[in-house]
Amino acid sequence: METWEIKGGTLEYDDESHTYIYEGICLPSITQILQVRFGRKYDGVDYKVLNKAAQKGTLIHKAIENLCKTGEVEDYKEVRNFMFLQKHYEFKVIDNEIPVVLFENDVPIAAGRLDLVLEINDGLYLGDIKRTATLDKEYLGFQLNLYRIAYQQCYGKTIKGLRGIHLRDDKRKFVPIPIKEDMAWELIKEYEESENE
Repeated sequence: METWEIKGGTLEYDDESHTYIYEGICLPSITQILQVRFGRKYDGVDYKVLNKAAQKGTLIHKAIENLCKTGEVEDYKEVRNFMFLQKHYEFKVIDNEIPVVLFENDVPIAAGRLDLVLEINDGLYLGDIKRTATLDKEYLGFQLNLYRIAYQQCYGKTIKGLRGIHLRDDKRKFVPIPIKEDMAWELIKEYEESENE
């Protein structure tokens, strides 16, 4: 069980059951909220293929986290491509794997962990790393906008922009994602209505 102090309360995460608990309240993950709109994106994919891709994704995320925290460069194409993007787009990683709680009218409604907080030209941005065959910008738009709202609520810092970081084999893209807060709140409303049916 991992724990963090966030906005005057304790967030707990149980990795085994993938459960977030904030101040004793069991919360859905931001990924679960996204499922209202996008379903379970990979339900049709063969389990072995999905499992292998998930394991590789976890390795890459961990290797990039290590790079950002210790400077250690692990021998993956995706890590080298991340370093290329970092140099080319001149961004600095401020933090990674940041826990957040999403509030509506001061009531906790969801939680999650976002990949990266970046500094670009003295402004803060959120970044999310994807290893999918193609980059789903619509999904990423909802995901990063939800994370942006939650991050700003929890940490009181303004996020100027959002970026998708697409790393897969030779692919390396740093993609701007529009800020659309209204769209994120509409999705939350959809989720709440689906839970009340």
